[in-house]
Amino acid sequence: MPKPYLRVPICIPKFDEEAIQDVANAVKSGWVSAGEQVIQFEKKLADYFGVKHAITVNSGTAAIDVALRALRLRNKEILTTATSCSPTAEGIVGSGNAPVMVDISKEDYNVDTSKIEESITKNTGAILPVHLYGRPADMDKILEIGKKHNLPVIEDCAQATGAKYKGKKVGSFADIGCFSLNISKVITTGEGGFITTDNDEIARMAKIARNYGRDPKNTDFLYEYYGYNFKYTNLHAALGLSQVKKIDPYIRSRRENAAYLKKQLEGLPNLQLPAEKPHEFSVYFCFPMLLKKTGVRDNLKRFLEERGIESRTLFRPMFKQPYYICLFGEKNIPCPNAEYVGDNGFYVGCCPGLTTEQLDYAANTIKEGLKLYASG
Repeated sequence: MPKPYLRVPICIPKFDEEAIQDVANAVKSGWVSAGEQVIQFEKKLADYFGVKHAITVNSGTAAIDVALRALRLRNKEILTTATSCSPTAEGIVGSGNAPVMVDISKEDYNVDTSKIEESITKNTGAILPVHLYGRPADMDKILEIGKKHNLPVIEDCAQATGAKYKGKKVGSFADIGCFSLNISKVITTGEGGFITTDNDEIARMAKIARNYGRDPKNTDFLYEYYGYNFKYTNLHAALGLSQVKKIDPYIRSRRENAAYLKKQLEGLPNLQLPAEKPHEFSVYFCFPMLLKKTGVRDNLKRFLEERGIESRTLFRPMFKQPYYICLFGEKNIPCPNAEYVGDNGFYVGCCPGLTTEQLDYAANTIKEGLKLYASG
């Protein structure tokens, strides 16, 4: 009887007894909506990122939405990367603005900073770079462009909690940083998100935007702005209080696993592996790879899945997504790098909890699949 395939998942959420007890205590307190644990969690996050304010919300999508509302941007064009997870564009649309897609670099999958200025118009409201797959974008150049054109910059750090650019954590460079606490992220509370900022007025407006458009200090039902219920709960925050202590150990484990995979796969033809420049510190949300031979990615991905190795395609360009076409029409947006990466990229997991046996199995199976589908 053949030996069953070893399973290698994308992510393995880890919750210890401290987390379980913290959540139990929140339940026993009877106060399960936003309360003291949320306040404590926000303080811990602000301390970790070295910012004045961290404001929790109920998803990473809401973080983007709230950030734009906090800047009072509406009916504006928001420049962002053509390649990201859908919440980046959805948060822009939800806040009453329109995403404008800028092509990416095939090297790091982040926005190509040389293409940003050509997309700026008189109706541009902000620049929203994404630190994709845990690797920091070129913040010096992005901030320089923002300053030159008097545009606020919002960092999408959903996949990059703890990543650093020139020794400084992402989410602490721009006017606002936006984060996700979804199950697959560096730390998780199941769902959730938060924004970071040093600006008191942005923080004040963000707290209003997440609270139906009402200032939480106002005990009367007076709604000054249009908003949603984007609030976070004590149950989630209780889980987060134990998670925030583990950000750096989790990152260390991800980096070790990524380095191990890289060593096993380096030198293979037709495969681009993830890399870092000396001033970058990636947290490896995943282990992204790009095939140099076109038209074989889907067969390789199927080969991995059949053998128990969970994988995902790298993100397709947002302007190719059906909902984007429905909202804005089918447009000829010149983003050849984004299209190539979307057609030929894939990733596997390198999360904490994976064993050496699983990493070896993943690497050997990728090698086997490349011989079958990408040789020659």
